[in-house]
Amino acid sequence: MGSIIIISGILAIVQSILFWDKKPGISVFIFVFACLLYLIYILNKNKKIENKKALILAIPIILLSSTYFIFNNTLFNILNTVVITVLGIIMCVYACKKKLATTKFIGKCKDVFLGMLVHISDLLDCFKTKKEKEENESLEKVKKVVKALCISLPIILVVLALLMSADEIFQGIFDDVFINIGELLTGEGIIKFLSRMSFILITFLLCGGFIINLVKSDTLFNGEDEEIKKREIKFENLTINMILTILNIIYLIFSFIQISNLFMHTSNNLNFDYASYARQGFFQLMFVSFINFVILIIANVNKQEKTNGQKIYNKIMSLLIMVFTIIIIISAFYRMSLYIETYGYTYLRIFVQFILITEMLVSIPIIIKLLGAKIDLVKTSIVITCFMYLILNFMNINNFIARENIDRYLENKDDTHFDLNYLQKLGTDAIPQITRLLKVENENIKERAENYLLGRRNTLRIFTMSWQEYNISKKQAIDILNELNLQSNTLTLDR
Repeated sequence: MGSIIIISGILAIVQSILFWDKKPGISVFIFVFACLLYLIYILNKNKKIENKKALILAIPIILLSSTYFIFNNTLFNILNTVVITVLGIIMCVYACKKKLATTKFIGKCKDVFLGMLVHISDLLDCFKTKKEKEENESLEKVKKVVKALCISLPIILVVLALLMSADEIFQGIFDDVFINIGELLTGEGIIKFLSRMSFILITFLLCGGFIINLVKSDTLFNGEDEEIKKREIKFENLTINMILTILNIIYLIFSFIQISNLFMHTSNNLNFDYASYARQGFFQLMFVSFINFVILIIANVNKQEKTNGQKIYNKIMSLLIMVFTIIIIISAFYRMSLYIETYGYTYLRIFVQFILITEMLVSIPIIIKLLGAKIDLVKTSIVITCFMYLILNFMNINNFIARENIDRYLENKDDTHFDLNYLQKLGTDAIPQITRLLKVENENIKERAENYLLGRRNTLRIFTMSWQEYNISKKQAIDILNELNLQSNTLTLDR
């Protein structure tokens, strides 16, 4: 317990130094890396790691934490905070519990999170116990400290006053100290100090509660599982097979329409609405995927006795549903590509494409499972989703959107769908691409790009980046913008 208290306290102080009143940067990587080292050390010390393969999840966690200082993307900074936390919980569950059914896995993930809050009291009880044991000794120590301060403080103040009057440089050093103390004693200073101490205390309690929940034997996470009464799902096979058959007929008709539109996408119909078609295709996919997921669970978990013929028919119908789902995925992806080809890239359109690709990849192990192979769909889905999410993070989405949309504009300068206002919202990641617009012939686009870059340069010049906030994207943008010279309201590049 002593090491948990000490290291949790150190982590609480470190996070205050790294994050208090600071923007996220390299500090996130440092803190996440330190937390992972501590977590693995404490689990290994207490012999709680049953499955070392689960520690592989530390790799995507570290990679995601590195994006905070490589790129400058507010959306992913928020999303990655949640994703890193979730992956950390999943890693702990899989590392400490080797074999878990899907329902128990979800329950243990919940226990990790709730146990962190529940077992804060264990941490406080530890302090309470020590306090009861050392109450008399503490009182004596307090008396000695107060006595020492009363004697030494006047002497120290006199010596400081004499030295400050003797040397101006020395006086300047302690003037700053007294000014800082004075600011701290103001109302605003006291509020900031108390807020920061509260932040440290909360972090300490959460870290301690989290580790105690994982390593102690009688916690919510490690306690004996409650007996769960098995409730078998039983439906008449005729009902299941009828649902599967009717749905497959509907999906067949739907897929036929999709395939027809896939090859006849716009024809020569100038009134074709790409936007509604692409978005409609996406929501169709989500709706169909949800229905298919539920139907496949019911069809394959159904405990009603089946003949061999019924089993074969059930499996064929389930496979057909997956085939039709893949057709819909391909159709939706292609229609979104047509929409992007006309209107360019945005966050939503890229996310749609990545979700569709992820759905396609997840469909493969589902089909393999239906064919009879032994495969853990939960673990496989987590790996696929992590892999796709990492790609989405490291593709530098802001730079990608700016580059692709500017390339489209340069290839077709009469493009009326080019949206410079949207590119200007993409932050410093997009600045290297937007500088390409300084050489275009369109004076309106060129002037707007110049004004934007000048504004960003002026903003970044007054921005002071502490070491905790260090960010490669911001540094690169500052270097590029510093090469821009303003001469008679005309922007030129020093290259």
